[in-house]
Amino acid sequence: MKKSIIYILLAAVLMGSTFPIQKIGLANTNPLIYVTLRFLIATIISFFIFKRGKFFYSFILGLVLSIGYISQIIGIKYTTATKAGFITSQYIILIPLFSYLIDKEKINKYQGLGFLFSIIGSYLLSGGINGFNLGDFLMILCAISFALHIVLITKFSKKINEKDLLTFQFLTVTIISFFTMLFFKIDFKISMFSFLTILYSAIIGSIIVIFLQLKYQKKIGSNLTAILFLVQPIFSAFLSFFILKEQITLNQFAGSVILLFSILISNF
Repeated sequence: MKKSIIYILLAAVLMGSTFPIQKIGLANTNPLIYVTLRFLIATIISFFIFKRGKFFYSFILGLVLSIGYISQIIGIKYTTATKAGFITSQYIILIPLFSYLIDKEKINKYQGLGFLFSIIGSYLLSGGINGFNLGDFLMILCAISFALHIVLITKFSKKINEKDLLTFQFLTVTIISFFTMLFFKIDFKISMFSFLTILYSAIIGSIIVIFLQLKYQKKIGSNLTAILFLVQPIFSAFLSFFILKEQITLNQFAGSVILLFSILISNF
């Protein structure tokens, strides 16, 4: 149990590290090109390491993940980064619902308190929201997709070896992202520096993170995984402070402390 918690926390930290890296890389290329290449690289590497794997369950995971990434990328154009960050982070409160409907997993009282504090903490960390527009709707769709993806990872990894749920999952995201890129008639251009950040996101943010999720989520459940993944925005914010020189306000710091508290209380 403790080992699984440590590895899921590691996955959350690694995922959080990709956000400032991606922000740097996206300065010189289109987001859809970024996602397409990221998962194309992940597909190729996964194929050589883990082989083809199983198609059906991997395809479902890839389809859900595609909806999450594409709605996030398009939605960010129509809303602010602050609102996008807050709405997307609310996948945390959707996970208990999906977890109960799909996997009959119930939350205990400590996890319930953790989810409550997570809403407050993420609100302070991101700055909350004002108004509502198309971009916000797409961010809600993104949050639903990410929550569903986490719950399905827990469910499917109990049936199939984690190594068999990677290659086709990444290939599905690649294909859907590629055709979305063609639909929006995006000119393909990318710098070498952007490509290096894509390589980092593909290996660290896709292959390693999702492999760790597939291997260890099934041992602790979707609800505790969701709480542990609150480390992601905290680490991302502080890494952005050091790498991108983004300022952290007192409210954001307070939000981070509350999120850490929600993680601790959920592990009682």
